[in-house]
Amino acid sequence: MGFNNHIIRTYCYSINIPIKSFAKQIGISGTHLFNYIDGKNNISQAVAEKIEKITNGKLKADELLALNKKKRN
Repeated sequence: MGFNNHIIRTYCYSINIPIKSFAKQIGISGTHLFNYIDGKNNISQAVAEKIEKITNGKLKADELLALNKKKRN
């Protein structure tokens, strides 16, 4: 999966919410979330778990954390 089709971006588009608004819901800045999506920074366990909770499990923390490993390769 390319970072242009990152699962967070896809989720936000599917529910018609701006990425910056989603970032606010999980308690981080829009810039911080865009850095995750663009592969510039790794997502933390705590943020991944918040995303899983806010999305009612539609985005899994384990899947988000796995993207950290893929990015390093």
